Amino acid sequence: DGSPNTIDAAIASTTTALLGNATPSDGYGTPQSGTVAASINMKVKKFGRTTGLTKGQVYALNATVNVGYSTGVALFVGQIIITPGSFSAGGDSGSLIVADPKGKNKGDKDKPVGLLFAGSSLYTIANPIDAVLAGFGVTVDGQ
Repeated sequence: DGSPNTIDAAIASTTTALLGNATPSDGYGTPQSGTVAASINMKVKKFGRTTGLTKGQVYALNATVNVGYSTGVALFVGQIIITPGSFSAGGDSGSLIVADPKGKNKGDKDKPVGLLFAGSSLYTIANPIDAVLAGFGVTVDGQ
């Protein structure tokens, strides 16, 4: 209806016995339970269904974007923009994006940052993970 959205996400109920809580063996492993807010130039990574393990960096914060769906265009506010364009591709939606820090911020390694939901050949768009978790009243089942 043209009103702004903050997340594009879904939730399902399962168990760690059925799915585990880590990426496949060629991924980054198990995310941490605690989250970290995105910051400009923050190094990030994700494991996606289509592109596997990829690395990128936060390009912009608090972005306003229009995303095209089969039913029309939806406006999203407060989003995270990640580069390069090869960070994700169609089929990677729903991937958990985690911090991949170096140096003094190593304690943030594998802390959730965002949830991938859209992209183009230039950028990946992510919902801030804290907004997603709060929207569903859940936490990350991690380390």
